[in-house]
Amino acid sequence: MTFVLTLVATCVFVMLAAPSLRRTPVLWYGVALALDFVYAYGMVVGLPPSVLQVLTPLVQRGMLATSLFIVVMYCGVFPEQSTPRKVIGPIRAELSLMACILAAAHCINYLSSFLGVLLVRASVLNGNQLASLIIALALVVLLVLLGVTSVKAVKRRMRAASWKNLQRLSYGFFGLIFAHEVLILYPSALKGSGDAAATLAASAVVFGAYAVLRVARFLMDRRERGNRSEGAVFEEEVAHVCAG
Repeated sequence: MTFVLTLVATCVFVMLAAPSLRRTPVLWYGVALALDFVYAYGMVVGLPPSVLQVLTPLVQRGMLATSLFIVVMYCGVFPEQSTPRKVIGPIRAELSLMACILAAAHCINYLSSFLGVLLVRASVLNGNQLASLIIALALVVLLVLLGVTSVKAVKRRMRAASWKNLQRLSYGFFGLIFAHEVLILYPSALKGSGDAAATLAASAVVFGAYAVLRVARFLMDRRERGNRSEGAVFEEEVAHVCAG
């Protein structure tokens, strides 16, 4: 339930804050970084339980970062002239960078724990935890690559084809996020955790629907391009006949 509420709140935030994100993205990067630091401060020094209760799912468990990534990935399933595409499209890079900054706290927190165990006694990790760690390391690599190339100054220095090919890795990144969530949540869900089961079910719906809708959008776009090409050929033939 917490994940669903976070995702809904994130969608509302993006729709309302889109103009500000376009004009002053650095401000929002600062907000994301501040959340990381507040969470880290709470873990080391301490904060009121009510504050940590909010920051734990949003930052530690990565729900806010995941929700931002979901908004970014769903942008691609809407038609070019649709309202969601017009709102989200121009700020996809900014939303991705915010998500990367927020995900950093999640990555540092869990990877430090897992790697510490791995270095001391690898046999403590079971198969599920080891698979989760491997996927997490792959996600960190992709997070850095996609995050760095979302910076407009970096993008301008890259060849368009190279940048586009690198951004295609985002599909694998989204798939690995879901796989990582499954590996993390399903043991708790099997033990009767209602929150883990609800989050897992919601994630399955969100990522499953995205896969179906993205394939459908790809096929529709290809059909439209084919129709436009056929129309252009027909117009050329008509012009040739008229000229003759």
